[in-house]
Amino acid sequence: MPTIRFARLRFEKKLSHYTDERDAIKRRKELLLNVIDYHTNVNSLLMGTESQEKINLGEWYFGDVDSEESNVISARIGKAKDDTQTLPDEDVEGFVKRDTEDADVAFFIIDLKNSVMAYEYNTKIGKKAPYRILRDAFNSYYDGEEEIRVSPLVDKQEVRNEISSLSFISEIKFSNLQPTNPDHTPRSKPMDDFLQESKINRLHFRGVSDQRKNNPEGISLEGSPLLDGGLSLAEEGYGSATVEGKIPSGETKKVKTGEIPIESSAELGDSDTANRKRLLEEIRDALDELDD
Repeated sequence: MPTIRFARLRFEKKLSHYTDERDAIKRRKELLLNVIDYHTNVNSLLMGTESQEKINLGEWYFGDVDSEESNVISARIGKAKDDTQTLPDEDVEGFVKRDTEDADVAFFIIDLKNSVMAYEYNTKIGKKAPYRILRDAFNSYYDGEEEIRVSPLVDKQEVRNEISSLSFISEIKFSNLQPTNPDHTPRSKPMDDFLQESKINRLHFRGVSDQRKNNPEGISLEGSPLLDGGLSLAEEGYGSATVEGKIPSGETKKVKTGEIPIESSAELGDSDTANRKRLLEEIRDALDELDD
């Protein structure tokens, strides 16, 4: 059964958005569909980006694009690669080598209302490639006029379990924390309110604590609604967080939200309509998990 992973798409605010008369969801949908298109030369867009090395794996495509539902885009991402196969041949009554072309593909949907992408993870495409290739192709296509950032949705329970194993927290770091869209959870509210009220689009933060006798546990993460809210924002896909400290044995340990994604399993079949419905359900379940 396919493994499903999730990522949050965050659209950067641009001055043109304030004069654009289109609804935000409609605008984002149209922007994405200019890139998620079979005729897009994905490999050329990836040149000079973080995904440039993916070009060596084959020719990347978007295909089977469907955007009939107002708030949903579904498609497949795939890479075509040349291969040589040894096949039986009646003419020679033996085996011949023939050049063939094959493609590895993964189905995905984008829930525009929640700005969440759910995608089929398989080893031939890569665990992060679907959202990273979309991000880099999109940003290259618009060349600064539009920009998206993408972060995985995080297994919050696993992150908290990993952090609880630290006997001393020496450092916490947030990268690219952004206000929520469409809404925060109760736990991320303090940091989300802070960002909204301070008119901050992106926040980078690093806090360090030295271990002393009067500070045996280091940084008080859960004791600070703001820090805990920042970690929750990262778990919900609005940036990333790294918590570093020591376990009881004295060894240093780092907990990185981007390395602990939410995963689920879903039976995908030949019907893209049924696949879309199933992945929308998986997105709702993932968001409910973050809301707990």
